[in-house]
Amino acid sequence: MISSLNCLANVHFRKAPSGRLVFIPFTQKAKCYFVDSKADEEKIRAFVNMYRIPNTLISCLMTPMVMVPALILEDYGGLTPRSHRLTMALGISGFFWLSFVALGLMLWIVYRAGVPGLTASLSEVAPEIKAQLSASSPEQHRLKWIALVCLLAGLIVVGLAALVALTGHRW
Repeated sequence: MISSLNCLANVHFRKAPSGRLVFIPFTQKAKCYFVDSKADEEKIRAFVNMYRIPNTLISCLMTPMVMVPALILEDYGGLTPRSHRLTMALGISGFFWLSFVALGLMLWIVYRAGVPGLTASLSEVAPEIKAQLSASSPEQHRLKWIALVCLLAGLIVVGLAALVALTGHRW
């Protein structure tokens, strides 16, 4: 699974019209840098993967951890008033959600602090060249569509689950 996530770093790289590789650390409107050697490219890809892969895994693994304790406590909690069970369920889920946000924020701070040291030896891309950077590759375009379809399917499943939970319909 980790090896398939290595393509996440490709989002940060584009080709200039001259054929040179450009590293985009944040956005295309911010500073971008030419990557001239293969060693620099590998070093940058490894650094970007150190941020992107854990961030993706945290997002995928922590999301169920936010919902599952709330559902278990709501269904099997021993508190008698429903409002007390709901308060406990939201409190526990809130704790996990805050943990998720804190992990993501820590990763972002480390990434943002590491970019200047990583790009100190690279030359900056001129603004007129930034406008001419090639668009994303067909592979990246396909991955964006897959992510959009998965997001839409997830929203539909969550909507159906909420509908079933709110109406109290038993199958």
